[in-house]
Amino acid sequence: MDKGLFKKIDTVIREERLYAQINLMREDIMRRFGIGRHHLNDQLNTFADGMSFPQYINSIRLEVAYDLLTNHPEMTIADVAREVGFTAPNLREQFKRCYGVTPAEYRAGLVIDDD
Repeated sequence: MDKGLFKKIDTVIREERLYAQINLMREDIMRRFGIGRHHLNDQLNTFADGMSFPQYINSIRLEVAYDLLTNHPEMTIADVAREVGFTAPNLREQFKRCYGVTPAEYRAGLVIDDD
């Protein structure tokens, strides 16, 4: 299995912010890299801890959402959701599943030390 291909796919998804496309499909990535479904699934299985394509994209979305919620308090939760390719209700559900709290609860629990 070629880890270089996975790194390329991951880099393109992150740097070109493909994850932010709410309707991003596995077929978009397959076309972009000239690979079949089986090959993409093998890449994810080997290099992304066995995640499915939707799980993999959602993990990137959640990582970016976490960063935005932490470092950009000026953004509303709806803005964060749009920025990462989720609807607000979907962000709430996915964030709670991943981190154990909703985005609003996470933000409310942030302690900012101005010292």
